[in-house]
Amino acid sequence: MAYELRVGQGQLFKSKNMKSEKSPNLTGKVMLPNGVLVYVSAWTKETAAGEKWISLQLGDPVDGRQAHQSAVKDSDEQIPF
Repeated sequence: MAYELRVGQGQLFKSKNMKSEKSPNLTGKVMLPNGVLVYVSAWTKETAAGEKWISLQLGDPVDGRQAHQSAVKDSDEQIPF
């Protein structure tokens, strides 16, 4: 059985094919609270004082679908004025 992410969980793996110095060190996927699975990229960085930290960037949905639109927007479209 394949491992499935739960809402609020993610996983990162070491990047195997970094194309440039700006390529992420780690890549993976994360399940957002709304249930959409998105790609995530991470870069290991260091402050001037030598303290290490990780920068994250969330990307596009894995299956190409966008997050669900809010119910507020849907209800606004039904207002006749």
